[in-house]
Amino acid sequence: MRPAASWVHGPDLVLALVVLAACGVLYYVTTTFDAVSPLFADNLPPSWFPRLMLWSIAVLALALPFEHLFVAGGRKRLDEDRTDRVKPITLATAGALLIVVLAVELVGMALASVLVSALLPLLWGERRYKVLVPFAILFPAAVTALFSRVLKIYFEPGLFGFWFG
Repeated sequence: MRPAASWVHGPDLVLALVVLAACGVLYYVTTTFDAVSPLFADNLPPSWFPRLMLWSIAVLALALPFEHLFVAGGRKRLDEDRTDRVKPITLATAGALLIVVLAVELVGMALASVLVSALLPLLWGERRYKVLVPFAILFPAAVTALFSRVLKIYFEPGLFGFWFG
């Protein structure tokens, strides 16, 4: 029989607690969202999607302390892999996404998703433009159609939104 401490990986437990605390704070923020006018209340409330994402993240965070039980090599492999420094491309990706998120109010969600779908693969080294251009157009179009037509959730149009519907 294994000792109880061997079931939980300490550093992952700390990380999971931090992630869960952040989820709790962000969940509270969703309670401050404005109520939707009854005229537009036939679809999901503004807090629904963020809460769905937060619950998904929280469930994954709950599994994090037990990850070593499912990985070949266990704790030793996880700890060895984590001694590597964060690669610069990770920080570049985070910076690019932060810039796009800050620009959503200006460019609108549809154009922002096109920018992300085009710029991130370029940043990561994709140079097959025959693949990249259709992806950067079709994937955001499909996501926008799913949310606006099927789920009746409308994105921030931004200042340029009238050009993109």
